[in-house]
Amino acid sequence: MHGVLLVDKPRGWTSHDVVAWIRRRLGGGAVGHGGTLDPAAEGLLLIAVGVATRLLQHAIDADKSYVAHIVLGTGTTTDDIEGEPTTSQSPTRIPTSEDIERGLQRFQGTIDQVPPVYSALKVRGVAAYRQARRGAPVELHPRQVTVHRVRLLRYEYPDLYLAIDCGKGFYVRAFARDLGTVVGTGGYLHGLVRTRIGRFTLAEAWRLDELERHLTPIAWPLLALHPDALIQHLPILIVAEPQLAAWYHGAPVRSVVAASGQTLARAYAPDGTWIGLARYDSKRRLWHPELVHRDRA
Repeated sequence: MHGVLLVDKPRGWTSHDVVAWIRRRLGGGAVGHGGTLDPAAEGLLLIAVGVATRLLQHAIDADKSYVAHIVLGTGTTTDDIEGEPTTSQSPTRIPTSEDIERGLQRFQGTIDQVPPVYSALKVRGVAAYRQARRGAPVELHPRQVTVHRVRLLRYEYPDLYLAIDCGKGFYVRAFARDLGTVVGTGGYLHGLVRTRIGRFTLAEAWRLDELERHLTPIAWPLLALHPDALIQHLPILIVAEPQLAAWYHGAPVRSVVAASGQTLARAYAPDGTWIGLARYDSKRRLWHPELVHRDRA
């Protein structure tokens, strides 16, 4: 079995819980996810099976969209609802909607963001959250992230609802913390729904109760997308019939299609069968197989 399953992850489940649950229903094999959602978050989770697991980085690197519920007036140790309160203050002036809008302007474009201390980022080879739980000091350095757009959906202090379009590596928890600092109240992420990953949307996803009824190895082709759904943003390379044997043996192939630098393309046989990924060598004018897949169905 190979393919991509769009899942609506419920609150309370970890991303790894969903992976393990699907692996059991499919009887084992390679299963992975394309971007972690915290247990307190819900929404779109991409599950890859078989050869699609080797394409997951494309989902991890894709832009994403969220609807976030932020509570102002306090911070927490984890920057979300799972943590203990760290500050609680009654501001002398409750921020107005205009104050919030001005604050949001500071988070547009490419910005520096310090990840949450309770994150899976490695510090001296150990996940930051493991060190934080032991009470060890954790220092995380700012990273550049991109915010394409933030829209104010609803605001009734202390509850703030936002729609966020962002690039990879963006922590909505850290954004909630930093926005609370900017408006002078503190803040934490109370709820989060991921609504989009690249070209995939939450509206297309299967709920777990639906998968409970329908997901079996036999039904897999009816529920999942083809693995190449993860790489539709890449250009197409057609490998000519006489060169297919060389391709399947991992040898470079020639094509009338030229590219620049190290362009990556999705490769197909002349009959439209997806056969993997190729990277262009502009010096030798050859396409090198980066992933070779033979459909054995």
